[in-house]
Amino acid sequence: MNNRLPWQGLKVRIHFLFWIVILWAVVMGRFLEIVTLFVLVIIHEMGHATAAWSLGWRMGTLELLPFGGVVKTDEWGSVPIHEELIVALSGPFHNVMMILAGGLFMWIGWWDQEWTRYFVHLNAMLVGFNLLPIYPLDGGRVMQALLGYVLPYREAVAWSVKISTVAAGMLMVWGWIGGIHVNLVMIAVFLLHANWQAWRQREFQFMRFLVNRKNHPPPPSSRLVTLRVSPRATLLSVVKTWRKEAYHVIMVRGTRRVIPEEAVLARLLDHSEHDRRIGDL
Repeated sequence: MNNRLPWQGLKVRIHFLFWIVILWAVVMGRFLEIVTLFVLVIIHEMGHATAAWSLGWRMGTLELLPFGGVVKTDEWGSVPIHEELIVALSGPFHNVMMILAGGLFMWIGWWDQEWTRYFVHLNAMLVGFNLLPIYPLDGGRVMQALLGYVLPYREAVAWSVKISTVAAGMLMVWGWIGGIHVNLVMIAVFLLHANWQAWRQREFQFMRFLVNRKNHPPPPSSRLVTLRVSPRATLLSVVKTWRKEAYHVIMVRGTRRVIPEEAVLARLLDHSEHDRRIGDL
């Protein structure tokens, strides 16, 4: 770790949607409420940043959004699943701690009941919204990580984006039902755009997973997965079935040949032989 504190080297950006929400709150005379939201979002995101920093992740950019934020690092998809779950859930965990702290402050008489109710409600809204199964919200990241347990990594990424897109579309429809909820519609538009970008970048994310796999092979304790493939299968089609936190051994049908995953990665990445048949190795 190069930095002694989680926020050192972390660049903070505020999304234009956050400025719109701030302007709207000022016009409506709700400045105190928006300041409270801003502070809670900061605490939420520092929960993510602190967890990522403690796990040795490289810190990049923190972008603040009206409903939370996004800590951008180079580690998503290239670290163990349990680390992704810890970082994704650390933000909502801090909001839960704020709820408990608010209840304690009311109990000892520091806060009145009305303010505590608002404080608890705002934290609960942040927790509930961020845990929706929509990428890049915390719930979407949790969904993608959990799908990685049961699906090949490439499929887990694709399915998480598909589910997130449908859920974001439903959120937009909800924003139009019973009157137009401007904030909700804007957030839904942002989430749809984020998932469109994630869909376009899914192959890049998959290739980054393979490169990291080559540079950091799975530990000996990883589960062993045996793949029985046709000798005519291409190297690229074989690696598309690989899972996270597993070591793959490829058995070529009709032969006695057993090929370790290192040999496949070397041919695929070092020699760019994507269309080479596995039976030719």
